[in-house]
Amino acid sequence: MKRLLALAVLLALLPFSGGLAAQKFNTKNRLYTAKLNTATRVYASWSGTQASDVIGSIPNKARVVIHELNPTFALVTYEATGTTGYIKRVCLDNPQPINSKTTPPYGVEFNHFLATVAAKDAPVTTKPGKGSTLITLHKGARVSFIGFENGYGKLIYHREYGYIDSRLLGELTPVYEAPESAGTDAPIASFTSFYKITDDESNRNRMSNIAVACKKLCMLPLKKGGSLDFNAQVGPYRAANGYKPAGVLIDGEVQQGYGGGTCQVSSTLYNVVLQLPGITVLQRRAHGANGASYLPMGVDAAVGSKTLNLRFRNDYPFPIRIDAVSQDGALTIAIYRSKK
Repeated sequence: MKRLLALAVLLALLPFSGGLAAQKFNTKNRLYTAKLNTATRVYASWSGTQASDVIGSIPNKARVVIHELNPTFALVTYEATGTTGYIKRVCLDNPQPINSKTTPPYGVEFNHFLATVAAKDAPVTTKPGKGSTLITLHKGARVSFIGFENGYGKLIYHREYGYIDSRLLGELTPVYEAPESAGTDAPIASFTSFYKITDDESNRNRMSNIAVACKKLCMLPLKKGGSLDFNAQVGPYRAANGYKPAGVLIDGEVQQGYGGGTCQVSSTLYNVVLQLPGITVLQRRAHGANGASYLPMGVDAAVGSKTLNLRFRNDYPFPIRIDAVSQDGALTIAIYRSKK
């Protein structure tokens, strides 16, 4: 009897899994609202995708409140049933801020540091100081960081977080928190996305196209009230303009076309612009329902046609300039306050 009682006490002390667990979620922030485009499972953790982690479900077309975001998941509440947990961001349809005056645009990820790799090799890993290597950067590569955790720079790698040992970095520049009081020596916003570095011809052409688009962006200062039209100013995407044929994502399918890779440049630039309330986006569309896999769901910007373009206006009372560079699979774009 005593053995049975001890076993019962031990089981009571063990953490429950899945739907049996008493979960604690931070629902204080009510940031966005959205409808679901499909019925979806609700998970106990943003890293949990196994059946044992499921704690509920939300029906198709239900409206949810979004509390938190990471590159793949959103913490939501379905108020009709009181269900709270993590769902995949792909299930969200057209999220909108509950209060646009206090909440930034959906999907924005504020980056606070810009750095240059100083070491010969700087691996980007899945966890600070451990985990698998996602990609290895080399001396001179520039990267933008969300912040630092235990001495490791934190950034977005495709649809997860990646980390770089800060001891492998050289120059580290903070991003100005207040663009209106910024100088011209540090960025007012920055972002890094990552691209494939395979050696097949199509991808070599894609990397070349990314470099060409970066060079063109660096030549486009925006005066106060000035606008950028990506197709018109970074394109046209043809051989005469330095572009080569490479994979282009059209309606979720990869096709060959001149300028393949420029969409990653426009999408990375869009993630920089999202961080700046003084820049107004005039036109932007995603790469279909699933978006572009090199960025979190819902924050890509397709270009290449009349209906697929990135256009925005500088509404700051000062001119700005764009700095864009690609190396070792890292595409980093920063916006600076300009002198003229």
